[in-house]
Amino acid sequence: MGPTLKGYRGKVLFVDLSTSKIRSEAIPDVIYEKFLAGVGLGAYLLYRHIPAGADPLGPENMLGFVSGLLTGTPDFETGRWMVVCKSPLTGGWGDANCGGTFSPAIKQCGFDGIFINGVASGPVYLFVDEQGAEIRPASHVWGLDSVEAEEILKKENSGTKNPQVAVIGQAGEKLSLISGICNDGGRIAARSGVGAVMGSKRLKAVVLAGTSPVDYHDPDGM
Repeated sequence: MGPTLKGYRGKVLFVDLSTSKIRSEAIPDVIYEKFLAGVGLGAYLLYRHIPAGADPLGPENMLGFVSGLLTGTPDFETGRWMVVCKSPLTGGWGDANCGGTFSPAIKQCGFDGIFINGVASGPVYLFVDEQGAEIRPASHVWGLDSVEAEEILKKENSGTKNPQVAVIGQAGEKLSLISGICNDGGRIAARSGVGAVMGSKRLKAVVLAGTSPVDYHDPDGM
C-alpha cells in the first residue's frame, strides 16, 4: 500500500502539555493497511495511549486531530477533519468532525494526525508547520469567543501561508460537555464533548501553517 498509494504522510505528532515534550513518530505502512488514516488511525493510537480508567477531563486523556487518507489529493469527496478522544459525555469513545480548511493543513505540516495529552500550567496554543511545533502562551485570547480568537491568532501567525486554526470559545474553557471545537469562522466539530476536553488541557487553539504538498499515486487517475 505505502509505495503505490502514497497520500498519507506516515507519521504523527505527539504533544504532552504537562511536560512541554513534543515528538514525532513514524507509523508503519501495515497500520495504514489495517486502519487507513483519519478516525481509524485515531482509534488505534488512542487505544494504545489512553490508560484504562483515565479521567476524560484529566491529563491522561488524549485529544487527537486527524486527517483522512485522501485529504490533500484532488479527490473532491474528502477533506473533513476528525477530533478523537475519550468522551466526557459517555466515558467511552468520542469523536466529532468538521469541514473547512483545517484537514489538509494537518497534512501540509507533514503529519496524518496531532495527538495531545497532559494539562498546561496556563492557557496555551499549539503552533505547527513543516519545520516543527511549539507551545505558545494564549492568555491574550483566553476568554474570547472562537471567532475573535481565530482572527487574532491568524493575524499574529500570518506569513507565507494563511494559517488554519482550530479553537475553542468560552464554553470549552468552562468545560461545558456540549462544547465543540471551531474553525473557519464558525464551523464546528460539535459532538462528544471534544471542546471540554480541549478546555481541560488549557489548550485554546491549534494553529497550522505548513506548506508541504501531499504526494499521491497516479495524478492523472485522481
